[in-house]
Amino acid sequence: MRKKVILFDFGAILVGLSKQRCIDALRKIGCGRIAYYVDECRQEDLFHELEIGGSIEAFCEEARKQSSYTDEMGSFHPCKAADEEICWAWNQLLTDIPVEKLRMVKWLHDECGYHTAILSNTNQIHWQYSVEHLFTVDGLTVHDYFDDIFLSCDLGMVKPDDGIYQKIIGDLRKNPSLADLAPSDILFIDDSAKNCAAAESNGIGAYHDPKGDTWQTLFADKAVVIGNFDGVHKGHQYIIERLKDIAAEQGMHPTVITFDRHPRSLFDANFTPEYLTTSEEKNALLESMGVKVVTLPFNQRLADTTARDFMQKVLVDDLNVKLLLLGYDNRFGKRNEYEDFETYRGYGEEMGIKVMLGDAVDVGSVRVSSSYVRHQVSEGNIEEANRCLGRNYSVTGVVVEGHKVGRKLGFPTANVDPPYGKLMPKDGVYATQILVDGKVYKSITNVGTRPTLDNGSNRTVETNIVGFNEELYGKTVTVSFLRRLRDEIKFNNVEELKAQIEEDRKLL
Repeated sequence: MRKKVILFDFGAILVGLSKQRCIDALRKIGCGRIAYYVDECRQEDLFHELEIGGSIEAFCEEARKQSSYTDEMGSFHPCKAADEEICWAWNQLLTDIPVEKLRMVKWLHDECGYHTAILSNTNQIHWQYSVEHLFTVDGLTVHDYFDDIFLSCDLGMVKPDDGIYQKIIGDLRKNPSLADLAPSDILFIDDSAKNCAAAESNGIGAYHDPKGDTWQTLFADKAVVIGNFDGVHKGHQYIIERLKDIAAEQGMHPTVITFDRHPRSLFDANFTPEYLTTSEEKNALLESMGVKVVTLPFNQRLADTTARDFMQKVLVDDLNVKLLLLGYDNRFGKRNEYEDFETYRGYGEEMGIKVMLGDAVDVGSVRVSSSYVRHQVSEGNIEEANRCLGRNYSVTGVVVEGHKVGRKLGFPTANVDPPYGKLMPKDGVYATQILVDGKVYKSITNVGTRPTLDNGSNRTVETNIVGFNEELYGKTVTVSFLRRLRDEIKFNNVEELKAQIEEDRKLL
């Protein structure tokens, strides 16, 4: 990784956080009325003032003030928590810093020669506690791990303000060894996508690590594949398994590089995505295969990056990639009609990346691709789609209130609100399974406008669960499509519809 400075966020990236533990502690000392600030991750008022340098005494006084109240009988109940108690409760947000993270930072600093620093939106209460209790592994102190520490409570501003990044760059350059530091020489690691985007807008390289559990792999040699991986179908599964085999042989970490949205959405304001998998579903499927996932924001800067620059700046400089496995028809970077596998291999030889070509995957006589699977789903050919996916096509969503007509018919239904951009199967009636609270039930699902019931043009996903009649509003459920039973039909009356539903249930 060709960087000079590694800039770490503190919360989540280094230290573990527990909102519930903090909330419970605040309630224990009679400050429960400020717990909602923690629960909703809000940073206004009370905690924001502390983060930009407000005094600890003022914070504690405001906490007592907001937690005092007058009951219905007019009696005033003051909060009597002492400053020490409030600081103790607020520090319950912090759990620990895993030993392996601190030792990794120490190794990067001592053995690899990186200038290591912290840039965090934090306050003196948390920081004092952390210095005294969390950075003491192997008898060391925080200054044994980090050359510089930049805290919002000292700087008087918080990420993602542009000013905080410009301040950091300027302060780092005061070090004689970093006098010629370019923003691109810095790698910023943060759990906030917004903070990472702000860093990138100031020329700083950024790595978004939402859970703080993947950044350590940045510094290991990696074997990667690149793509959208929508659907994570059998073709994707084949190349990922091939990647894992190669990585194991070479002693590398298998890593999938993907993107946060479809590239077309950047250029076409009217583009409506039709994803086989949401970003959450895709990442969960990929991670279940035993690979690390790096999700890059597909923005204008990335769109304008050539394949050569992408390989140098992202694969080599940011991710330490040593092997790139390409899909049989894989292309990346700003479009250049003259670039092909041999071009990529030539770039790789210059940069120390071995570039390999994977094989296409056929299921029967069909060449598997996301577009092929997407077509099958949109045409209602669910069994063929499932064959190419290697699992049942599914839709996860929250159960919302519908017209409640099904209940009157004797067949109560769950009206599932699918995520934006999720591809729905062709209108019709399907044999399905539904996952509710960890249990799977047989079900029948209607996708469409319910013409018999004059539902208008509103397209819905309504599932009748066999042998289930509990309240589901507000619950998140997953509907898996098994096969298509019939077209959606407009019956002459409700009685004909009821009779058909009975016949449909016999096919499960």
